[in-house]
Amino acid sequence: MRNSIFLLTLFFAQICFGQEKQLSESYLIGRWTVDQTIKEGDFEITVYRRCTTSQIGRVLRFLTTGEYRISFNLARKIGRSCGNEVRPGVVNGYYRFNYKEQTVTFESYNTDPIINWDLMWFNENSFGVKKAKDNFNYN
Repeated sequence: MRNSIFLLTLFFAQICFGQEKQLSESYLIGRWTVDQTIKEGDFEITVYRRCTTSQIGRVLRFLTTGEYRISFNLARKIGRSCGNEVRPGVVNGYYRFNYKEQTVTFESYNTDPIINWDLMWFNENSFGVKKAKDNFNYN
């Protein structure tokens, strides 16, 4: 609870003073997972943090080639399974980072829509994605 209050306070301080930290595309490179979601009025902020390869859940990976991958680690137990479990697919595509606007545009090989994210950097290891109320359906 303290962590979410701290992040919420940090976010509003950045908005009030207009001094969002701008970082380059090289900070995106690596693996990211959803840390928390903050809903406030007409928008939602999804906070991502760096993670390791063994992270359980959905992991977003930015590659140096301009590609991205979203994969799912189900933390399966060792042993046999019946073979009919539903596994989520992997989403692949490429991204473009706009340094001046601090946005990322995703174009997927697997899905139709082009997605735009407005980034808010908290530090080198965490960033937020601000979404309008009518765009809550993507992460």
